[in-house]
Amino acid sequence: MSCQYTHEAIVKLKNSPLTLTPPPRVNLVVLSHDEQYVLRMTERLNGSGLFHIEHVESLSRLRLRKQPMDIVMAEIHADHVDSLMLPCWVGELNAYGRVRRAPHIVWTIKACALDDATSSAAAIEQGRTDIVKGISSIALASYARLARASGIRVEIVAENHPTQLLQVLEKLATAEHLLPQLSQSDRFELLISEDEVVSVITSGENLRVVLQPQYNLASRQVIGAEALIRWQHPIHGDIPPLILIPMVDQLGLGLLLFSHVERAVIEVLGTLDRLGIDIPIAINASARTLCATGLATRLAIKMHKAGLPARRLKIELTEQITPGNELVLSASIMALRAKGFLISLGDFGAGAATLALLTHIPFDEMKVDGKLAGIAEQSPQSSEIISGIVNLARYFNLNLVTAGIEDPSSIEMLNRLGCSAGQGLALAPPLEQADFLRLVAR
Repeated sequence: MSCQYTHEAIVKLKNSPLTLTPPPRVNLVVLSHDEQYVLRMTERLNGSGLFHIEHVESLSRLRLRKQPMDIVMAEIHADHVDSLMLPCWVGELNAYGRVRRAPHIVWTIKACALDDATSSAAAIEQGRTDIVKGISSIALASYARLARASGIRVEIVAENHPTQLLQVLEKLATAEHLLPQLSQSDRFELLISEDEVVSVITSGENLRVVLQPQYNLASRQVIGAEALIRWQHPIHGDIPPLILIPMVDQLGLGLLLFSHVERAVIEVLGTLDRLGIDIPIAINASARTLCATGLATRLAIKMHKAGLPARRLKIELTEQITPGNELVLSASIMALRAKGFLISLGDFGAGAATLALLTHIPFDEMKVDGKLAGIAEQSPQSSEIISGIVNLARYFNLNLVTAGIEDPSSIEMLNRLGCSAGQGLALAPPLEQADFLRLVAR
């Protein structure tokens, strides 16, 4: 009976018209307000039959699209800023999970800088051309590398080389897409409530202070430390400071947290004093915390009771909150320095830290943002920036500390550029207090 059924099925299939399902076409969106550019791209790609091509005039309209997109193509041009903003938009889609999959990006250029169109895109990637449609090729290549490092697929193609353009697009048609995902920060923000933050800061329960050693980069001797807060949540584990600190500042709990860290640091400084070790420990504080009434006097009294000189407690101005009144901040910092405390300007090169702060407010130290340390070896421009910061620190007679050193190979280079002090995972991770004391005691 099964044989009869199979025979009947075969006969039925032979008598039916044979239809083959065509492969799904790739959704390609051309982003441009130049109708001639859209027409050229459409004519060159229609023949392949692989793409379903649509046209959008601006990034704002692209943001409103609900249909899926596989590839977005745009011309690199100084008058077409939307094309340069595409990686930012794709990163935003990925971060907030607004699409099932983030589209690839293709930037097209006219190969006018070089005679050989095939090598033009490669020349831009390597920064070997000067200007591309009013945009620095070095800056464009750096921007493309940064986008790729964050997981966004970006390709630069010579427009007037149709074969190369089609090859790149066909390759992207089968390439994997960046899938939307919530970052660790986004997940924690959904899990942690404000009530929990208020409770843990007021009680101090499950909070602990760890210490990240700071080293002389030449001798590898410990010359100080930075105190960092850690919150061990009973359900979610360690909560990153990038989540906790902004919530603390938003809830106005910065001074309370500072007091908790301050008590732990003074205890550690007392132990170091009994061991005969004279190194400072830094505590992070927002501008709002530094401007708290009576802070300098209160800290001086506590250090005096502990039998410690004020200079062993360093206060690092962080950049989470900018002060509403720079005059008040300047007065508060001067009061702290008058009591003998050291003041550091943290994360220089990021946030609101500017030359104006250095010129208007007296500091003892400047800390270079960790991102600059991370890219110092990637390009000559990065090294020149760090050298400039070193000279700036010398001009203002400031101690300079490089934060975020994660690559051991960059330690010697930073020291050669004049950054004599630093901290980071390449030197030592943040240590529990007992481990830190054992380290410096050795």
